[in-house]
Amino acid sequence: MALRLEPLNRSHRPLLADFQNPQASLVEYLQRYALRHAEKDLLARTYLALDAGVGTPRLAGYFSLATVSVERASVARRPELDRLPRFPIPGILLARLAVDTRVRGQGLGRYLFEEALGLTLQLAQTGPVAFRLFVTDALDAEAARFYAHFGLAPLGDDFPCRMVLDLRPLLAGRSST
Repeated sequence: MALRLEPLNRSHRPLLADFQNPQASLVEYLQRYALRHAEKDLLARTYLALDAGVGTPRLAGYFSLATVSVERASVARRPELDRLPRFPIPGILLARLAVDTRVRGQGLGRYLFEEALGLTLQLAQTGPVAFRLFVTDALDAEAARFYAHFGLAPLGDDFPCRMVLDLRPLLAGRSST
């Protein structure tokens, strides 16, 4: 699969209708709201993984990023965050991540997660704002296991389940290279 990552824009509209995923909410978000949230409402930015190896590009998956604040009390069980001041902790929310059903099992979810985290770390390192957390809301137990594989820890036991990753250790590792 020859993938390229592109921010969603109007020229991608024809590709959105063919996207398939067992989570109907992920398909609906992409087809109905993602472009509006990026262009008009300024709520999230969506990135598409396009498979260009099949002639006409096909949408293989996507992720959306937004800003978020996590209530300080909700991370009390996380010792590495216990010394932070007692106000909401800023972060980047991985609001959506979805892979087309026809290309599942090929490592695309991992690729999308790593790209989302990479963009987040780049913003944290060189961007005009500071934030500490990478956050997502796992829709089910399978998603929670997927995110846990990358070091995200749940803040609760209900689904959707908010999960967080402290970016400080990752940023420290990047600055020394």
